Amino acid sequence: MAEETKSPATELLDRYCKTMKENEKFLRSNAEETYGEVIDLINDAIDLVGFAVERENSKEDYVKRSMIFFLYHILMPLSYAIYTDLLIGNLPACFMELRLMLESLVKCYCADLKYPEHTFFQEKLELLENKLRKNSISTSKLMKDLGKRIGLKNDFVTLWGKLSEYWMHTKGIIDKIVSQIGEKSGAPSWALVIPINYAEDDLDTIKELGKRISQFRKLLKVTIENYKQEIGFEGV
Repeated sequence: MAEETKSPATELLDRYCKTMKENEKFLRSNAEETYGEVIDLINDAIDLVGFAVERENSKEDYVKRSMIFFLYHILMPLSYAIYTDLLIGNLPACFMELRLMLESLVKCYCADLKYPEHTFFQEKLELLENKLRKNSISTSKLMKDLGKRIGLKNDFVTLWGKLSEYWMHTKGIIDKIVSQIGEKSGAPSWALVIPINYAEDDLDTIKELGKRISQFRKLLKVTIENYKQEIGFEGV
């Protein structure tokens, strides 16, 4: 019997699966701390969503609270997305997803804080965005203000700045690529094609990701604890 010819799409899928398995082995052997942080982030999301689901007023909160929206629709899916992108070698996407999680955490907290009388989370977030535009308040200023309010000083804006400067803008990406070429005589794997197997030259960036995720997880924990006390989140 003639061997069945695979379609280009099937061949690409096979390549993805093979690369993910090989990268998972590489990470366990060479960057176990980063791999652990990514898994722990997923577990954080599962725990927080689980607590939210089990609350007596979970259905009402789903509509009302911006932070519940954040837990369900940003923290949970993006934590899994970081894991997937890490395994296929798409490191820039991991940093971008983490930045969105951080920014959303701050804005959802502030939306619930500033507009408690409103009963729909989307309306709260729209009111917050309109206020920021009207008063020319930057995202960094919002982060600084919230950080001071809940005892985190400039931790929000410092992490957000690092994620933005190096991973969200053309100059940052160019600088990362040129720097690695200059230091290690080769472009980073993620700047070539996705999916791709990791090499030892990628370890600095992988470890940087682990560090940023660790910082975010600490901010998330403190923010949730303050949210419970300041805005009220009984049962969580």
